[in-house]
Amino acid sequence: MVIRRSFGLLLLMSVLITCCETKEFSGARVSFSFPDADSLAVKIYHRPLLDQEVLAQFDLDTAKRGVVQLELSNPLMLSMIINGNLYDLYLKPGYDLKLSRDTTFQNSILFEGKGALLNNYINQISALVLSDNFLDYDIDIFTRKYDSLNIAVEEFSKSYFDRFPMEKQDLELLTDIKKIKLLSEKTWYAYRKRNDAAIDQVFKFQKGEPIGEIAMLNELQIFFSDIPFDNAYLTNGMFNYRNILDYYLWDKHNSVIDPKLWDGSNREWPASVSAQWPRRVNMLIKGRSYPIGIKEYLMATELQHWMESQGITPGIDSIFNEFKTEFNGSIYEKSLQKDYDKKFDIRPGTVASDFSGKTLEGKMLSLKDFNGKVVYVDVWASWCSPCLEEIPYAQNLHKSFQKDEVIFLNVSIDRSRVAWKKMLDIEKDWHGTHIILDQQALDTFARNYKLGPIPRYLLIDKAGKIVSADASRPSSQTIQQEIASLLN
Repeated sequence: MVIRRSFGLLLLMSVLITCCETKEFSGARVSFSFPDADSLAVKIYHRPLLDQEVLAQFDLDTAKRGVVQLELSNPLMLSMIINGNLYDLYLKPGYDLKLSRDTTFQNSILFEGKGALLNNYINQISALVLSDNFLDYDIDIFTRKYDSLNIAVEEFSKSYFDRFPMEKQDLELLTDIKKIKLLSEKTWYAYRKRNDAAIDQVFKFQKGEPIGEIAMLNELQIFFSDIPFDNAYLTNGMFNYRNILDYYLWDKHNSVIDPKLWDGSNREWPASVSAQWPRRVNMLIKGRSYPIGIKEYLMATELQHWMESQGITPGIDSIFNEFKTEFNGSIYEKSLQKDYDKKFDIRPGTVASDFSGKTLEGKMLSLKDFNGKVVYVDVWASWCSPCLEEIPYAQNLHKSFQKDEVIFLNVSIDRSRVAWKKMLDIEKDWHGTHIILDQQALDTFARNYKLGPIPRYLLIDKAGKIVSADASRPSSQTIQQEIASLLN
């Protein structure tokens, strides 16, 4: 049974980095005590819509203690990061939790006080579910291991509930949480294995080997049939439920792509294939009968993904307009519009934001110094393997335009100037203009150009306007013609 509750208004009232206090309070309070820690950073957040909402973020005081007090009117399922480790946090009005390190398990925590019984169960179930790396196993072994895990979880649950009797409502909630956490591991396994199998097909096609049909793909598809498409899980912020929907959605991405369309010579999907991808996945979602809230979330999440990875294309713009019409006043529209506006700022034809960095000789150079020339920007780092794989292709591309007014501006985002210089000493034949950004310049650059994974390439025309904020790689067969067309 799903406990149907809606999110209540939640406001951060105070973060008191002091010893725990016992004065009267409303809402819920969580106290932290880690006296043996060298330092401790705490972050509490939830995800009521598409984006993460941070409710509290702080370091503990010199005594390694702290208190956070939150106002809430309804139960909330939150996430908590303590020194890089992720934990669940379930809060109800009146909860007064004391949190410390659990010395019986590595990286584990222990709750005491009002609300401790539910939180200890939730986090111990999480530890059980995550105790094995299922991705190491084939399907047969995974099935046996997963069945054994189910038995272990049931035995632990029975023992726990025998020792600590629960009210019916809490027992039903914990049963739901247990089910979804187990299913999250199953769908994660199915997505990853199907994804790996699809990649193997691509590699086989590149080598000229027969692809054939992979029986495992159909077998793993059954794993997704266990997903309960239930609005209540979504609106209640049920632990791990959005992960399940995301794995399901990522699997849909792979299902619409034919490995034979992969352009092995370019080591990427052709532009024509990438352009069709959002619409094809969109049609898959539209073509199935989901509960309206689930369909709205899936389509909103899809839009956010494509805006981030492809920017604002005519196809994505069309899908966004359809979304706003179909889900008029959607709770996700504000977040999507924010993402849309950010990407719109770096659409083709807009003036490229200036940025500056230092050369190996310590000279400061800016993008504006190259006005009147075509600029191909390569954003890379010495620790980025895909970036380094592109260097031989970048060398050849540079040779093709030695007599033309083309600037190859190689922008390092390395934190270490030593590592940057060391790599350039190794890659002595990588010509062009090399600069490195300091932290402040990098923050501005990343914000202005919506920097995500690297390598990333920008193509800017002679007028200083963006041709593409996500240009083709040096290894592609199209980039040489794309640059040449700007010289006419």
